[in-house]
This record gives sequence, structure tokens and C-alpha cells, in this order.
Amino acid sequence: MALAGLVLAYSGSLISHTFPFVRRGLSLTEGEMSWVFALTRFFALGALLFSVYGDRFGRRRPFLVAFAIAPLGSLLTAFAPGALTFTIFQAITRIGVVAAAALSIVFLAEELSPRLRGFGIGVAAIAGAVGNGISLILLPIADRGDSAWRFLFALAAVGLLALPVLMRFLKESRAFAVPEYHVPLSAVVQEGHGQYLYALGAVAFFVSAFATPALDFALERMIDDLAWTTASARNLLIVFSGLGTLGLLAGGRLADNLGRRPAELVALALGLAGGLGFYFFDSGWLIGPSLFVGTFGATALTPAFAAQRSELFPTRLRATAGAWITNAAIIGSIFGFAVGGVLIDRIGLSSTVAVLGIGIVVAAFLVGPLPETRGRDLTSQVISPRPS
Repeated sequence: MALAGLVLAYSGSLISHTFPFVRRGLSLTEGEMSWVFALTRFFALGALLFSVYGDRFGRRRPFLVAFAIAPLGSLLTAFAPGALTFTIFQAITRIGVVAAAALSIVFLAEELSPRLRGFGIGVAAIAGAVGNGISLILLPIADRGDSAWRFLFALAAVGLLALPVLMRFLKESRAFAVPEYHVPLSAVVQEGHGQYLYALGAVAFFVSAFATPALDFALERMIDDLAWTTASARNLLIVFSGLGTLGLLAGGRLADNLGRRPAELVALALGLAGGLGFYFFDSGWLIGPSLFVGTFGATALTPAFAAQRSELFPTRLRATAGAWITNAAIIGSIFGFAVGGVLIDRIGLSSTVAVLGIGIVVAAFLVGPLPETRGRDLTSQVISPRPS
């Protein structure tokens, strides 16, 4: 999962990190580029089908297919002649990234012991932070010419070398057993699970509506709005967001020791404070610490929320439920970028991010009533009989 996470994170982060260069290369405004982001995420809703297959026939095969799609989509993006084809190829990439990431959480949750589940998910996610960092380290390449950004997308194809390794060593989850019947998509909202799905989906929606635009417009703000050099913006992101990824370990440990809900509430507060600081401070001395706090909060939320969403649903519904929640996050990101498409060119980028930040407050209120799931054993769960 760590190897896969590195490849997926590199492929998935390129569109954000190359934002200023792609936007200028395709002659788009910030608002128009926001719609490109929204469209790529809209098509990523199709990733749900991979998780449905995973609940019915096993996690391994759809994971491997989705993993292969991500770097292939990035490779195609390198040859996109215009905005339309760029959007289509990035939509393909996003489907692979989202589907593989959702199934990787299921794999990790089912294979890791309860007392280390949150921390283990955080450790695996560190590899994703490394993949994200690699795309930042290589970013100066995009500054060498009008089309130099295409090389970074083509480089993602190197990730396909990991596929034979995954095919050889990745086994089917121990918790999975072929169900006696096909569970319909609606089953996840029945049998008492609906209340959890709606609450977790709403949290994912509001968090993504704020965090995704805030993260994806970070380089755009520093390079085009604040007139920083590419090197300066990249270095600040590498240092402060890199340090911020320690939230993956801290959030996982906090979730395992104190509980999922306390970890989530702390992470939400830090993410909101840091995100707003990044977009409202103009001094690098304040932007850097704000970026650290915001990244720390966002990454600390990942292991706690991933563990909780896996622990609230039985094995036969786990991948499908996770996919629905992931889709809620995708819809949230679409909403956030759509709001950006309408407001950024009118009230400015910073004010738009502040408007979206209201959703984080709503998410915090939704986390409170959720049951605490720390310590649940997932491998001992059995497939329940067909509901009457």
C-alpha cells in the first residue's frame, strides 16, 4: 500500500502543482481552471463501481486495475492538445486515483490490528506525502518552457513499474469472503447503517469543499497573486507542508489512544485555522506557519476518519460504504470548485476560501454525535444472512 500510495499521490497531485503553468499554457483564467478541476472530479464519481466490485468479488483485482489507470491517465495528459482533452485525461487519472485510494483504505483497515489501525493508516499515508513531495521537487522543470509541464505528467508512467510487484505480493484481504448474494447499492443505507453514511458523507463533503480548492490553489496564490518565484513557492510548500504531514502520524496515534472523534475535532480546527491564515496573510513569515498548521490538521484527519468509516460498516458493505463517502467528498470538491468558478473572479480567491470554510464548522458539529469505534475488530465480522 505504501508503494501504491507513492505512485497514486504523484499522479494525483500533478494537476494541482502544475496549476499555474497549465493554466497559462491552455490560456485559461483562474475561474475557468476551477471548472476544469470540477469536471475532472465529477467524472471520478465513476470510481464507485470499483468498490462495488470489491465488495462482491474481492478487493485485489479492482485495486490493481484502478492503480494501473492512474499513471496511464497522466501519461495521456502529457499529450493533451487543449483544455478539453486535458480535462478528459485528468478525469481518467482521477478515477484511477480515487478508486485505488478508497480500496487501499479497506485493505489497510482489514489487515491492521485494532490497536494500531489509525497509526498504521497514517504510516502508509506517509508514502503518499512522499509522492506528493516528489512532484513538488520536480516542479522547476515546468518553469523551463511553455510546454515543459507535460514532462512531469509523462514521468508518472514510471509508476507502472510497480504493477508487477503489486500483482506478485498483494494478496486478497483476509476479512473478505465471497457473499452468498449480491448486495445492492441501497443496502448501505438500510439495516441501521444509513445514519452513519449520511453523517460521514456530509463531513466528507464539507471538508473536501474547503480543503480541495484551498490546497489546489496554493501555488496559484503564491506565484500569480503574490508574485513569488516558482522556486520560492515550491520551497515553502516542500518545507512547511512536508513538516505538516507529521499530522498523519500524530492524528493516527491520537485516534488510537484517545478515540476517532477527538482526533477528528482537533484536526478540523487546525485545518480551518491554517487554511484561512494561508489565504489572508501576505507575509511569508506568517504564510509558512499557516501552511504547516493547515497541512497538519488536514493530514491528522486522514487516519482517524479513514479508520472510523471502515469500522462503522460490516465487511460485506465496507468497500461500497467507503466509496459512497469518497463520492460525497468528490461532490464536495466539485461544489467547492463550482463556487470558485462563480466567486473567484468576482470577490477574489481569499474571500472565496473563507466562504467555503463555513462548511468546516458544520462538519465539526456532525462529528460529535457519531459513535466511537476505537478498538473494533474487523476480521472477526461475518457476513450476515440475506435481509428479508
